[in-house]
Amino acid sequence: MTLGEWIPLYLTAYKLDTIRPDSYYTLQLVAGHIPEELLSMELDAVKPMHLQRFFNQFASAFSKSYVDKMRVLVNALFAAAIDNDLCAKNPAARLKLPHMKETPREAYTMEEVRTILRYAVTYENQRIGVAVMVLLLTGIRRGELLGLKESDITDTTLTVNRSVYLVHNRPCVMEHEAKTERSLRTVPLLPELAFRLQKLPHKGEFLFGTRNGTLMSPRNFSRDYDTFFRHLHEDEPDVRRLSPHCCRHTFATLTRESGADIRVVQELLGHSDIKTTARYSHATMGSMQNAVEGLKSAILLQNPPLRH
Repeated sequence: MTLGEWIPLYLTAYKLDTIRPDSYYTLQLVAGHIPEELLSMELDAVKPMHLQRFFNQFASAFSKSYVDKMRVLVNALFAAAIDNDLCAKNPAARLKLPHMKETPREAYTMEEVRTILRYAVTYENQRIGVAVMVLLLTGIRRGELLGLKESDITDTTLTVNRSVYLVHNRPCVMEHEAKTERSLRTVPLLPELAFRLQKLPHKGEFLFGTRNGTLMSPRNFSRDYDTFFRHLHEDEPDVRRLSPHCCRHTFATLTRESGADIRVVQELLGHSDIKTTARYSHATMGSMQNAVEGLKSAILLQNPPLRH
């Protein structure tokens, strides 16, 4: 059996009904990057050097996280093939990935956030104006935003009960299903933002659905988001246009700088692993300077002779 013949069999048998539809679709996309020269080879004929050469080339064109997804998939493909007596060894077992540096996501500064919020309050498209405010002030994901319903909002809290995702380029949503189990969460909501959400005009069950009341595609939302920042840039050219996901990084960074414990931020963001939260928050020079000054003050308080 060739690798190309085994991949769809593996995905159907091992993944189809065991993971979320969007995760399954992602695996299909990842598998689609395996070159024909490997797909046409018999499973037993694939050697470590073949895979190493492929990964060396693959890593030069894709992000670290995507390369990691490919490594996990390829390793699982051959491990399952061994279990099914389709090959004797796993050629992916000792792969060495090229050194790759994860490019950190950017975050808005506090001054930029203030400017964005001022503009969003008066923006003519209330739906997108309030949406940007929610992204910045709650740290929820774009898909979680699009899945919000009136019943998820109280005067003081916002509950993530679902998330919108794309499957074959079509928006889908399932109740009580999000990226991970911890993604289903309740977070504090500023009263001013709660009021705007409760008064937001909308059709259908979703607060940020289409004008016809149907489920909004994440890609269509990003188009409206880009329009918002294009208009903002005309009035405030110094404010950058960062992605919706960078609003999440902004929330993490600014809450940490405001004194929130990293484990509190982890709960707010719905991360399963605190290491992920650490990657989301970025210390600014100002916050690092404050930390050093705070240490200096503490030392001088206990050691007066150190004063000049």
